[in-house]
Amino acid sequence: MDQRLRPALLLGMLLAACTGGAGGSTASERSAPPVPAAPAAPPASAPAARAAPAAPEPLAQTVTVAYPSIAGSFLPLWLAADEGLFARYGLDVDITYIASGTTSMQSLIAGDVQFVLTSAAEPVAAYAAGAPVQIVLGWSPTPSAIFVVDPRITSPEQLRGETLGITRFGAQPHVAARLALQKWGLDPETDVQYLQLGGTPQIVAAMQSGVVVGGALAPPTNVRARQLGFRELGDVGQMGVAYQGNGVVGLQPYVDGNPEVVRRLVRALLEGIKLSLTDDAAARATLARYTRLEDPELLDETIAHYRPVTQRDGYPSPQGLQAIINDLAETDPRARTLQPAQLVNLAALQQVEAEGFLRQLYGE
Repeated sequence: MDQRLRPALLLGMLLAACTGGAGGSTASERSAPPVPAAPAAPPASAPAARAAPAAPEPLAQTVTVAYPSIAGSFLPLWLAADEGLFARYGLDVDITYIASGTTSMQSLIAGDVQFVLTSAAEPVAAYAAGAPVQIVLGWSPTPSAIFVVDPRITSPEQLRGETLGITRFGAQPHVAARLALQKWGLDPETDVQYLQLGGTPQIVAAMQSGVVVGGALAPPTNVRARQLGFRELGDVGQMGVAYQGNGVVGLQPYVDGNPEVVRRLVRALLEGIKLSLTDDAAARATLARYTRLEDPELLDETIAHYRPVTQRDGYPSPQGLQAIINDLAETDPRARTLQPAQLVNLAALQQVEAEGFLRQLYGE
């Protein structure tokens, strides 16, 4: 199949989900995610929460937030759950793993979850396909991916004719790989092949078996791959590529109809961002719980990788969104008229900021 047709198929799949043609994720896709070092699953219970205010806000309705992979960029979400921040701000939040960003977006569009924390590439594709998705928060203005390859590959030129592992077409490992290939002067559509494998641990497994030669992996998966003997060919986030990484995405009817829920969610996640940036012990413990990894090198390198590229104010990058739009427009003409402002709803974030929440949070 022509590689240029595959993103279009992704958009059709998302649009079908929006109109009821696709249901939620399968049981296997919603199951606990494995990692290369050991089976991983979202923790069955969280540790004792930090002390909450004496008079906590009344709980709002229960909401579910999905995340699509085991990567350090989701640490603010995991910390908000583990440290009791959602309850502190009056929310009853269930976080759930749904493998791959495209599949988690299907679950959002189908109404199975209220929010998804995923790469902005997925909501851009969904919006172009007609889904009323909106990004309400985002803290990763650069691609969080390391291009890891078989040790026999010593230069990007040697990737010609090879097969790369991705989770799904249009998901972050696919988009990040395309961005890196373009930066290296290769054609991401014709110079390589892509194999959909469902999850990042499966990419590493396919690399070990020789089915693929590499892929764009987010920490800590890249560190694990390196420990297995694979070569890091380049850090996509250090290539000067504009790209909006993770964003918190909801459907416009829900976001517009539940502004207080969104504000409380934003407050909790902004504090989760702060903990990920400033609390070494909490960050390390939570990362270990959700990745099921104990290796100090894996944990510390993952935290060190994400801290410099985490935007503490939570504003998505217009330039990063435009870069995703431009990339999508190469294969889908519907994206050519999109503007970054159409993809975001920052009313809750702006109100929280105007109230002085960030200044109070950081003691400024």
